[in-house]
Amino acid sequence: MPNDEALARLDGALAGLSLLHDVANFRPSMPTKVVEYLAHGVPAITTPLPVAAGLVRRSDGGVVVPFGDVDAVVDQIVRWHEHPTEAVVAGRAGHRTVAAEHDWAVQAPRFVALLRRVAAGQNS
Repeated sequence: MPNDEALARLDGALAGLSLLHDVANFRPSMPTKVVEYLAHGVPAITTPLPVAAGLVRRSDGGVVVPFGDVDAVVDQIVRWHEHPTEAVVAGRAGHRTVAAEHDWAVQAPRFVALLRRVAAGQNS
């Protein structure tokens, strides 16, 4: 689904899913959708790929399920459906972390400073 359609469905969602398989090129990457879920206050359910799982665990913004464990995914969705306050708490926690670490307003000064150093011929 196109990104603009997907983003329009986020607000009010019970959970965001990032159920990627254990593939070598996924291991060092952050699936953008995990950050977008948390930025919208939607708790994430992710597989244990290191970067995504690290963000979800560090932020308490959702849960990490084993690769291929459909029952764990369904159980978590049912749990949040039956206990919506838990989903809201996780969504808010994830949002706080993403706002503090990934928001452009936070990252822009560092990014611009780095660009200035590179433009000036400095490498770090």
